[in-house]
Amino acid sequence: MALDFPNAPTTGQTFQNWVWNGTAWDARTAAASSILNYQVFTASGTYTPTTSMAHCLIECVGGGGGGGSTTGATTFLAGCAGGGAGGYSKKFATAAQIGASQTVTVGAGGNGGSGATVPTGGGATSVGTLCVANGGGRAGTGGTAPASYLNPGLGGSTTGAVGDLTVQGGAGGAGSNSQTSVTVGAGMGGNSYFGAGGPGGPAGAGTANAVGGVGGYGAGGGGAVIQAASGTAAGGAGAAGIVIITEYT
Repeated sequence: MALDFPNAPTTGQTFQNWVWNGTAWDARTAAASSILNYQVFTASGTYTPTTSMAHCLIECVGGGGGGGSTTGATTFLAGCAGGGAGGYSKKFATAAQIGASQTVTVGAGGNGGSGATVPTGGGATSVGTLCVANGGGRAGTGGTAPASYLNPGLGGSTTGAVGDLTVQGGAGGAGSNSQTSVTVGAGMGGNSYFGAGGPGGPAGAGTANAVGGVGGYGAGGGGAVIQAASGTAAGGAGAAGIVIITEYT
């Protein structure tokens, strides 16, 4: 085949579906690697590679921590802190490393606090021992809730995480309180790699309490609002983590 170029082609140079081998143009072969399949886990299970998978990219996000709450009082206004988001880990693995299958554990989201009940942190997410992302911390970190309800949960740590890349999750928003204002808002849950944090209970007026919200995959739960009421409101639960595996030929 004749192809006109202003300059002589170099070995390996490509043009449309042709490649120069040094003396002639050869038809290009298919790319050495292409996407074969995606496998997404929102619950624990088993990863079994698709036939002909040569290597894969594993992405894990840990579960988010629960948002804070506290006991109410008619003279006390509280916007509680948000929980921390789960960390993110990424691992490039070969078919040989995966083997016949790998156990997938999707970290659960932590429970939101409720009155004097302490919220809980999120669980770790993993694919075997190849890729591990830690869960986010609960609101009230650094003390026993509700006494420390103003303290936000910390994002899932990279300490002990496993992967070619490990990233800490986002911290929750701090809480606030007042004995004179009725416009106290709560802290938002921390953002994860794949989801926005749960909204904090909105600021309001009168004696209305407000619960914290739940965010996207691995995000922290939002904090509750106690608006001069003797009752309680629950913090938002942390969101469960996720595993995404992109397979290549």
